[in-house]
Amino acid sequence: MRFYVDQKGGQPALMPFDAAAQQFLAEQTDGEPIEVEVFHPRDMVEHNRIMGQIGELAKALKSTHEKVRFELLYATGNFTIVGEMTGGAPAVAVNSMSRHSMKDRELHLFWEESREVIRTRLLPLIEDDAERNRLAEKLLQPAFE
Repeated sequence: MRFYVDQKGGQPALMPFDAAAQQFLAEQTDGEPIEVEVFHPRDMVEHNRIMGQIGELAKALKSTHEKVRFELLYATGNFTIVGEMTGGAPAVAVNSMSRHSMKDRELHLFWEESREVIRTRLLPLIEDDAERNRLAEKLLQPAFE
């Protein structure tokens, strides 16, 4: 469900944007607080470009999108070691890239750091010279073009 902000009355108000939001509000009791989870703003064009490039890299490496994304998150320090408090074996838990967890600025910082990892560690693993060169040219272009 989606809402929009209406500021015409002097005080900002969340207004229902779709049928699900209208139905939700119709079922609420007057005066009861409603908890809202706010997502961090995200440049979805850039987010989709980054995800697409990770996918292309994964295909060239004969891997999966998830594994390459996890490798990049790990290589750029976006992880936590877990298991120590419960006496278990140490394990790596990579951070989420969702809008709930990662702000747009953090996504861009991650991608800038990832490009160096890709250039130095992952591109050399691609066996096909033409594909490696194509990806190097595409992946290593500056962000925000």
